[in-house]
Amino acid sequence: MKVKDVMSKNFIKVSPNDVVGDVISLLYNERLYYAPVVEDDELVGWIDVLSILTSCKHSKVEDVMLYLYEIKVLNEDDEIDENFINEMINKRIIAYPVIKNNKLVGVLSIFDILKVKK
Repeated sequence: MKVKDVMSKNFIKVSPNDVVGDVISLLYNERLYYAPVVEDDELVGWIDVLSILTSCKHSKVEDVMLYLYEIKVLNEDDEIDENFINEMINKRIIAYPVIKNNKLVGVLSIFDILKVKK
């Protein structure tokens, strides 16, 4: 099974200049634990609730986000197999950003995988 077959194509995104307090509200209202950070239509990072928990609500996203060199970014043609799923479980990863031709095209979460596993 390929990432593009199960990823979410409708996702929220935030800007590096957004205020963490606003992102908290957005994530809470959308019932999400993560969001890709995008600037000029380019993926520049990732923010999740764990990053937010240790930050001030007045901080900017760029001060607390994970940068691309700190996260795994998936290609939409990557395969989802048992090794991939085990890696997500062992590293306690909830979701990954997905790109095609260096553009953000989706997000793959553990919940997307669970939907096809049921």
